[in-house]
Amino acid sequence: MGRTGSRIPPVGISWEEIKSKLESEGAKNKAYDSDLDGVFDTEAIPTITRDKLEYPTENVTFAYLIAIGKATYARIFGVAGRTGGFVTVDSFTDKALKTMIPEDCRSPMSRWQDENNAYYTYMENGGSTADHQIRKYEGGSETSLGTEAVDLRDDDVYLVIHSVSGSTIKSFREDLTTPKITVTDTTFASGRFGHGFTYHQNATPVYMELIAPASPSPKALAVIEVEPNDFYKDLREISQLSGLPDFLYEEAKKYETLKAKGFTDEEIELLFGTIPQHQVDLASVTWGAFDYKGEATMLCVITGDNPYQEGAILKQIEHAKSKNLKVYKPPIDLTEARDLHRQIKADRPEIIAGVHNLAYQCLGYADLEPLAVADFYDGFVQGIYDWKDLEKVPSWELERTIKRWMQRLEKASINAEEKEKHMRKLKQVLKA
Repeated sequence: MGRTGSRIPPVGISWEEIKSKLESEGAKNKAYDSDLDGVFDTEAIPTITRDKLEYPTENVTFAYLIAIGKATYARIFGVAGRTGGFVTVDSFTDKALKTMIPEDCRSPMSRWQDENNAYYTYMENGGSTADHQIRKYEGGSETSLGTEAVDLRDDDVYLVIHSVSGSTIKSFREDLTTPKITVTDTTFASGRFGHGFTYHQNATPVYMELIAPASPSPKALAVIEVEPNDFYKDLREISQLSGLPDFLYEEAKKYETLKAKGFTDEEIELLFGTIPQHQVDLASVTWGAFDYKGEATMLCVITGDNPYQEGAILKQIEHAKSKNLKVYKPPIDLTEARDLHRQIKADRPEIIAGVHNLAYQCLGYADLEPLAVADFYDGFVQGIYDWKDLEKVPSWELERTIKRWMQRLEKASINAEEKEKHMRKLKQVLKA
């Protein structure tokens, strides 16, 4: 039957109400016109604007987010015409981004504030055995928060995950099972997530995926104090060493050929954009900073030795001692982690990150992560972080996130008293 004006229910009365009325008046078996089941009062439906839209925020590509208006283009690091990318429209606290990135590329990014402030994973093929890094861009200045001791090809792309949970930032590469780099930093409490690329690289949102944070973390082999950018270096010419990856000898040959033709390093970089790698650093180690905020020194957790020659960790320890800097024994359990945090707090009272952040970064146990995250959220309640940063996150997203950590905490194999204590911290954030 066709729809007519007489068949449309009056405004404010639904067809379900009419059916109920007919049933109550003994017309239960009356046949209804199914065409009219879709007729409803549009004015009675609350308007949901795009900025209030609740949508999936994990296991979704940026192509999807762009399609629904929840990701956009942005200039990333303030280099007009050279650096740009995609960022989410909404801010988040805990999230990860899985993507493929080429060499010499700033991406992916987390807790992006604007073009001059964010965390990000960086692949720098020209570095000497420090090609994979987590960096912080703050106020237009870059700081390396952690480095994997590795040399990567300059003609390849890499599968990575950049993950943030509470005050912990992690970067996974290739196997994506255990992060290569783990750092603790409290500069940015929330922000947008995205993917950057440089002027000569293409980036498609199809292969950028927003996912849940990933665990666990590597264990500490040493904990030392270091002056910024002052790790001990043992640079050796590639051509004078054996047993290195073949691509390094190829890079060194390019450099030697250009030098033989009379080019200076400055001219090579000007003409080709980079200097082919001709050295490796036999003292390079894999490390991550613990709550570095631009102090005179930073506290570093070392998790990996040199890939070409063992003993680099000992070299870094001796270098720190030679400068009268602190060297701490890495903890082997939570009790020792508490003792270490007390020592660090006495030496560095400005440290914000708590004992469970340190325990998680040093011990790497996945069950410690929800404790560290609960401490992070408790920082808003205690006034350590600004509530405005949390208010930037959509309320429904924040509720999802907190409840996920409550579930993780409930399943964790930890002391019942600690579990209940940290559960209360998470619940307090939901109440607030």
